[in-house]
Amino acid sequence: MPSFANTPMQEAWSWDNNPVNITCLAESIPNATISWRMNTVEINEKNNDINIRKFGEGPLSSLQITPIGQKYYARYTCRAVNQHGSSEHVIVLKEAKRPSHILQAKLEVITATTITFSFIGPADNGGLPTRKYAVQYKEERKDWKDAKNKTWPVDSPYILEGLEPQTTYNFRFAAQNDVGFGDWAASEHHTMPKRSYPEEPRILSNPREDGVVMSPYSDHYELTWRIPADNGEPIDMYSIKYCPVTQGEGFWKAMEYQCETRELSSAEHTTYKLGNLIADTYYKIELRARNKIGFSTPGEVIIKTARGGDTPVPANEGPALSSGAIVSIVVASLFVILIFIDLSCYLVNRTGLLMVICEKVRGSKASDEDAKLGSDEKEPLKDAGKEAIIQGRIKKETSVDFDMKKSISRTSFVGKDSAV
Repeated sequence: MPSFANTPMQEAWSWDNNPVNITCLAESIPNATISWRMNTVEINEKNNDINIRKFGEGPLSSLQITPIGQKYYARYTCRAVNQHGSSEHVIVLKEAKRPSHILQAKLEVITATTITFSFIGPADNGGLPTRKYAVQYKEERKDWKDAKNKTWPVDSPYILEGLEPQTTYNFRFAAQNDVGFGDWAASEHHTMPKRSYPEEPRILSNPREDGVVMSPYSDHYELTWRIPADNGEPIDMYSIKYCPVTQGEGFWKAMEYQCETRELSSAEHTTYKLGNLIADTYYKIELRARNKIGFSTPGEVIIKTARGGDTPVPANEGPALSSGAIVSIVVASLFVILIFIDLSCYLVNRTGLLMVICEKVRGSKASDEDAKLGSDEKEPLKDAGKEAIIQGRIKKETSVDFDMKKSISRTSFVGKDSAV
């Protein structure tokens, strides 16, 4: 028997003559043949309707419907038949409408120039999801024909900007779906406060459950924030203060003598790199915005730097060894150890690199001596003749005197022509 288990569509929506497709898939062996009914009327060649077009006879089949009248918003039955039996699946085509009015609009955060709203949506969304919220606003003494509009996507921050300090406004609100906007409702009026110092900057971060933000770097942190409302006077500077901190019982204690401050003169800044941080250390960061009226309250965040190899050195400490110097020391130490091992091998076992070098040096000296001897043998024969004449004139006499206790040997040289 055919199955519609993989046909999740049970309803479809259309409006203002917009075409819509409805589809069913019948799974079976062998494949099933599909037919359609609108309410109780068969959709076939006999009941041809140009506003209903059929595509496919099975196992996949679709209808494209252009609902030019109310009769097309009906129950459409998909019927699948094969030799094992038949099954049916119903899809209801409904007419979508504009959403009803918003139930409530609440003014959440108010500054001199901005308002942040929250909404309770319409009781009836018209059959389609609510896509946007809109506000229409005007100064109290003006007509609605001169009103301004602002629209926000659903689930975005609903912030209205550009309002004038100490001015009274009227507001009304509406919801929107794919069909259109609902009626304006939930009217409000409010007088904006006077000019003041900026709102607190919002630091953008992803803290852990304990509120600490983990930096991926050991020696710096990328601080980012959202530009706050200026409350009627332009922001002219940001001040960033950051200090190492230690954790107490429910509080963070700053090491004030190690605190540093940075000032950014441009109001357009939304990021700053804090450098020369100490690895594996907690820091408290405070960010303030300033206009000509004064500083805002600080936005705060606690961060912890990562464990790192190259740890920056605080200003009150001496310079640390760089990674290159550490590598050089390690290489030199290994070289000394290798020399010691080789010397031990030479003294104990007469092996090693030092032994090879000594053997080469000895071999070189022996070669030099052999070369010298060879050169002496090649001297002229006249020198040898002179030596023979001299030896011929010398007579070597040796006499030995014997004594009972000792013997004395005397050697004397007498010339050949001597009278002795």
